[in-house]
Amino acid sequence: MKLLSWGANTYGQLGQGIKTEQCSLPGDVKSEYLDLNYLQSIVGGGGHTLVLDKSGHVFACGSNAKGQLGLDMNEEHLVFKKINSLSSHHVTQISCGWDSSLAVTKDGELFVWGSNTYGQLGIPKSKVQYSNIPIKIDVPEITSVSSGLRHTVMITKDGKVLVCGNGRKGQLGLIDDNGETIQQLEQPKEVPGMRNIHSAVCGQHHTIVLTSDGRLYGWGDNKHGQLGLNPILHPTLSSPKEIENLPHELNLNSKLFSGWTHIAILTENGKVINWGRNTYGQLGCHEFKRPASWKPIIMDNIGYVKQLAVGSEHNIAILDSGQMISWGWNEHGNCGVGNDDDVRVPTLIGTSMDHPGVLVGSGAGHSFATVH
Repeated sequence: MKLLSWGANTYGQLGQGIKTEQCSLPGDVKSEYLDLNYLQSIVGGGGHTLVLDKSGHVFACGSNAKGQLGLDMNEEHLVFKKINSLSSHHVTQISCGWDSSLAVTKDGELFVWGSNTYGQLGIPKSKVQYSNIPIKIDVPEITSVSSGLRHTVMITKDGKVLVCGNGRKGQLGLIDDNGETIQQLEQPKEVPGMRNIHSAVCGQHHTIVLTSDGRLYGWGDNKHGQLGLNPILHPTLSSPKEIENLPHELNLNSKLFSGWTHIAILTENGKVINWGRNTYGQLGCHEFKRPASWKPIIMDNIGYVKQLAVGSEHNIAILDSGQMISWGWNEHGNCGVGNDDDVRVPTLIGTSMDHPGVLVGSGAGHSFATVH
């Protein structure tokens, strides 16, 4: 088993032990502290990366300017190191904002660290501006958490939605008593009317949630149609609205993903539904083929997808054949195709990727995969 990474590496977020502006082909991660057969998920922010293993341990590398690695304060850490302060907790899920990090434990506890400039850690800014030590925050039992650029969405065990952080584009889904969009929240607050929520994803300035009976709701910025609604009619939404024009039924096995301005859903039968911005090919087709890109459609130019990872504007997938493909924004080589030209249609990763993919993950402009 090997762990590979590619894309932006300005802060050492690829875990290769070096810093580079870009790495356009997959390279080996220095993984002496990781059991590669035991990895569960890999997620990244703007310049940092977290890895979760099946024992509930979390490892981090990259930029630590705001303490987002949960390690001793240092400008960067170029290889993955274990976050020892979380070792007594069994972490089941991790998430990264731009320069913040969050972790949910098997007991439903939520730990947060990194930047709190916008209240995205759910702690008053007067108490914590940033922290390199994971802090347990006082919320009901949590099952999952998602991070946008600077806002956070939590799903409680009883299916409610809690939000905090920046809300200037409506991404918190809250309005005040005067009907005005709530601009910022420093402590988690429930989004009214949201019940039986199973999962959530956050984009740059938007939020999408899936109910336990397969219904989809969205709110926030819709400039690029990322809410699945006509952006001319609905440029922003400060309250949840159902997305009803889906081409395929969803259920609890449907997996949601969000880039900054596009959405992807992986269905239980390996199909990918996507919509939103397509400026860099992040929908996997040329711009002229998706003139109304706000309308969700099923991608018709890829086979059965086993796994999907979505960065800020790019996508990585493992097919049932084990082959790995990518498409979208590629300025930093984050699609792994050997150059920095945007990848308009799904394309095989690398020039020598002859080993089947096992697990994929992504940060804003960087990517990871484990291969046999």
